[in-house]
Amino acid sequence: MSLPSPHSRASVRPLPLDALYEVLLRVPAKDLCRLRAVCRPWRALLSDLNFIAAHAARHPEPLIVAAHHSDGLAAGHHLFGIMDLSGRVIKRVVRPGQKEWVMTALLDVVCVLTTNDMSYLLFNLATGVVSALPHGFAEEHSRRPRDISDYRHLVAVGKVASTGEYKVLRVLDKYFEQEQLCEVFTLDGSSHARWRGKKASPDSLHPHPWNRVTINGIVYFLSHEIVKDQGNLSLRIASFDLETEEWRAILRAPLNVRYIPIGNLSMASLNGCLVVIHYIRHWPSMDLWFLKDFEKGLWAKQHSIPLKSGFLYEDIPVRPLLVLNDGRILYYEEQKLLRIYDPKTCTSTDVAEIGPYYEIGWYTGSLLSLPEGAGA
Repeated sequence: MSLPSPHSRASVRPLPLDALYEVLLRVPAKDLCRLRAVCRPWRALLSDLNFIAAHAARHPEPLIVAAHHSDGLAAGHHLFGIMDLSGRVIKRVVRPGQKEWVMTALLDVVCVLTTNDMSYLLFNLATGVVSALPHGFAEEHSRRPRDISDYRHLVAVGKVASTGEYKVLRVLDKYFEQEQLCEVFTLDGSSHARWRGKKASPDSLHPHPWNRVTINGIVYFLSHEIVKDQGNLSLRIASFDLETEEWRAILRAPLNVRYIPIGNLSMASLNGCLVVIHYIRHWPSMDLWFLKDFEKGLWAKQHSIPLKSGFLYEDIPVRPLLVLNDGRILYYEEQKLLRIYDPKTCTSTDVAEIGPYYEIGWYTGSLLSLPEGAGA
């Protein structure tokens, strides 16, 4: 076999960088992650923040963050992971054998509570950085006679739009004693950062993790309190502004709870809107009520989605996750299924069976922004 002539070798020229940039922008992110190994210039381009942002804008692929609780029974426990809509796990976070609870998964941050000492870890999925939060009470609450482990922990994480800072809000709830403490921590990288005690909520807050949600720096909680208005009984929704670090005016939920137990309600964020979900147990379905005007307390029921099967009273069996670009709604049902509801046909289809997860949300970052070597 004859070798190519020098003239033919000279005629093979590399693509100009701008042309290569445009070609690679069209390639799916999961393939680009492998192409980083081609050569150093490709690795540099595919790791460039401007390229990652441009690629994410062209490929708005939704990713799911799904989390277990670790019982501390086995080393190497899969605590949480990132998966695509086919159910394929792209990144796993494996922890040594210890008892840890995932408290919240939002955007690109997962908050974990280690129950042996009630300490917190924040996992930044985009950077791979794990931040340990200070132990114990805020200084304002440090003289309390009880240990922090005597309290139930209600935790939320959000980003302040004006500063880009992440903040952690925790409400420490003393079981059956009408006591709730409110504390805030700012993740600013400072070694002197601490929990700061804040005024408690005017309402007693419901502890279930799916009864609180963070939207645009505001944390919403379903309350145990009830408003009576012209014979109707409505649940109240408390909300905390992470920027001002103050509780806002109380919001009335959209449904008459005279006939609806609080166990049939939860909350979610869809398209940047606060949504109250009403589960109808005798005819398995869920109604989605969207908040239209906070100041006026106006709500609108926009969807009624049939569910696959019935469920027990104790369960909250389904969680809406996000609205896709075409208006279809992705949700998690029966503690195992990803499903998509199409409002045009009023039907749902199974997407993937992913198994039971305690906390599930969606990841807003790009696969390219995940640390290298973070695959399953």
